[in-house]
Amino acid sequence: MPDTAAFQRAMRKLLMNELQDEFAALESELGLYVAISELPERQRDAIVLRYVLRADDKDIAAYLGTTTDTVRSHVMRAKERLAVKLRTLLKEES
Repeated sequence: MPDTAAFQRAMRKLLMNELQDEFAALESELGLYVAISELPERQRDAIVLRYVLRADDKDIAAYLGTTTDTVRSHVMRAKERLAVKLRTLLKEES
């Protein structure tokens, strides 16, 4: 590996760009997690059970003591809220 000043500058620049990309990805993920945490409790539970724990609607309904139609409604409304929240966050970043 070359040990010249130019090489070291190029490596630092590459690493900084890579770190900035990783930071941007982490920031986006954190924005999503914050948005999920701000959902109403039933919507948050339905989203976490479906997308994080990969439970099906029948199991989610049993866990929450409700019907599968209500689970689908919670998920749909949660996704709508998340879309609005994340669009707002993206506009603020640009």
